[in-house]
Amino acid sequence: MPPEARLDLAAIILDGLVAAYESELDQAIAEEQGRGTSRRDLTRWYQAMAPILDELRAWQAALYVAERVELRIDRHSQMMLMIDDRPLWIAWPRPSARSRLERELATEFCRRRECPGDILEDSTARAVEPSAAPGAWTLSQFQPPTWVSANGVSCEFPDYTRLGENERICRDIVADLHSLAAALRAAGHGGGHIEWSQLGLRAGTVGGQHQVTVNRDGDYIAVYVPALAAQAIDWREVGRWLRARVEGQTATATVLRATP
Repeated sequence: MPPEARLDLAAIILDGLVAAYESELDQAIAEEQGRGTSRRDLTRWYQAMAPILDELRAWQAALYVAERVELRIDRHSQMMLMIDDRPLWIAWPRPSARSRLERELATEFCRRRECPGDILEDSTARAVEPSAAPGAWTLSQFQPPTWVSANGVSCEFPDYTRLGENERICRDIVADLHSLAAALRAAGHGGGHIEWSQLGLRAGTVGGQHQVTVNRDGDYIAVYVPALAAQAIDWREVGRWLRARVEGQTATATVLRATP
């Protein structure tokens, strides 16, 4: 793909990300105002989302003065923009809509430029499907059945029944962790104070988003992570894995433990 086409594709992706987060924020504020949420809580909600939007807008500005722009799909099926060798992981506010949104962006790119007819299947929609996260079962006589993702996330289950359903649970957890890592990375770049050992999930949602506490002061980021909210997650293990991910390192973590 020539440089000018890569620039067009990167711009389409960034514009789509900003539009998606702005729409999510506007919808959430409207919903909370309709419920009579206090101005103070609305301000905290906005402050939780604002660093992500600020970070994306900074990337938009950087794009147009960049010398090198690349789009990559990593071995974990995550899409990443490289702008002058700086990585931006693509994470949508609602992972369940990721495939649809990226297909729409690919369609827009093909409308502007001639591209292969199978680009949607081969380079976008299939590559980012959450269920495509690679991994395998580890089955042992003396250990609980464990599904292990290629990026080091493990989920234990109490028995060998419903292996297919349990695999889907862990794949969804891995997809949520990728989204949470991207949100934490944006919050850190925006000056947010993150204490990795203090990560945890508050009860309930605000505007459809979950609140992940990031420090002892009770500050939180808002991100859609339904799989993490639905399971008894080991947040200490999650924090250790997320810290490594955000810092560009690798780690293994058992984020879901088998229960008797």
